Amino acid sequence: ALEATMAAMNEKSATETSEWLYEAVIRFLQGPMYTTPLMGFIDEACVVFDGEEENKFEHTEIHEKFKELVERLLTDFLAEMGISVDQFSEVIQRSKHAELNEFVLASILTVDDFLQFKSMMVRRNVDLTNEVLEAHAKGKARERNARAIAIQESPGRASAGSG
Repeated sequence: ALEATMAAMNEKSATETSEWLYEAVIRFLQGPMYTTPLMGFIDEACVVFDGEEENKFEHTEIHEKFKELVERLLTDFLAEMGISVDQFSEVIQRSKHAELNEFVLASILTVDDFLQFKSMMVRRNVDLTNEVLEAHAKGKARERNARAIAIQESPGRASAGSG
């Protein structure tokens, strides 16, 4: 009876450990300690990825640096938490992909898949370019509105109309 109780306790403890591990890994992958350095790297490096079919040597170099960054971030986290690479892999495989947001999933999957990495970088380059163009257009519109308001409120205009 004692052995059965001990076995049940060990099983419960293993389940609790895996639940805790799962939560910790998911939180880390979705948190700023992981996503901020990656987004910074992607935003800086994506400029080179212009959507051309040709794969340039520079693209491969950037992909290598990206791999190193992801591996360093993950290795540091795993060491800090005392988690083995096997345990980590198990958690990722167990995760419901809905729980891992698209960015996190892409960052992990693109480490080993250059074409997927390139596609992500081209997409980000396009997104950033569009953001810049939108901001520029909004700035121009604000400028025009401010000028129109300034013209309507200018004292010279009021006196010119009454003279």
